[in-house]
Amino acid sequence: MPCLLLLLSAMVSHGCGEEPTADHAPSAAQTLRALESIEHLLDAGKNAEALRAAESLQRAQPLDALTAEMLARARMAAHCEPALVADAYARAAELAPASPGLASVAGITAAAAQRWPEALQYQLHAAQLQPGNPQHALQLAAAYRALGQPHDALLASQRAVALAPLDASVQLSLAQSLVALDAFPHARAAALRAFTSNPRDAALRVAVANVLREAQGATEAINMIQLDAARTDAAPAAIESLARAQESAGLPALAAENWQRLAGAPLASSQPCLEAARCLVLDSQHDAAREWLARARERGASSASIAMIEKLLPALPSPK
Repeated sequence: MPCLLLLLSAMVSHGCGEEPTADHAPSAAQTLRALESIEHLLDAGKNAEALRAAESLQRAQPLDALTAEMLARARMAAHCEPALVADAYARAAELAPASPGLASVAGITAAAAQRWPEALQYQLHAAQLQPGNPQHALQLAAAYRALGQPHDALLASQRAVALAPLDASVQLSLAQSLVALDAFPHARAAALRAFTSNPRDAALRVAVANVLREAQGATEAINMIQLDAARTDAAPAAIESLARAQESAGLPALAAENWQRLAGAPLASSQPCLEAARCLVLDSQHDAAREWLARARERGASSASIAMIEKLLPALPSPK
């Protein structure tokens, strides 16, 4: 490791929450060498060490956009809180206002932190800097949908279609925006166009199935995803998609079985247990539903979540 990085790493740092302050400003050449060293640490999977070095370098070089971006990358690699990642990318975008890439990533990470107004502003800036990039229009559409502005979302999706009509993600975005406007037949058509453009993409099949379900096409969604979900190594997202489609199609018992599969995964949360219980209630399997509520309680489900499902259950008979 270069001497500069050793010096920087020796500075006091407390990890993800560290707020950098200016110390000794290194030269441009020293900064570049330090950035290269941090890059090597990230490539080697030494994420905690990379984060400490990036925090230290940011304290020494607080006005450098590349340093701010490296800090953001290190925080992301170290699985810091989404808000901290978003803060770092926001700082990088602020220091490099002419970079559409940084503006877009700042928007994406703001969205991951559920900071949708901020995400929208960054994506508007990215689209202004690079109007011919369909990805900026896609991110704009997502932000508008999250903010409850479906007509603006549709316009952004249509701009993306005009720029990249054969792109699967573009057609999927159009479908999602049409669903938000209750234009279900058009949404299903766009979703199927997305699938046709890349039918081997498993993640895309899940996304298309979800849109089909939301567009009142539950049976189509089941047909789309059931083979993926039936695999012994099925992705949890595929199983969840099938479960939700089965419930929408009026098949709560089958949906419950798939939620139970998800509940059996290592380190599964309480949510699949709650969903299984809810579907069992819909299928009038009340005793089984109570059993799954008990499992949800054991896994730390909130009292409010449990109470919402318990309200759907008939009262137990009074003891004689």
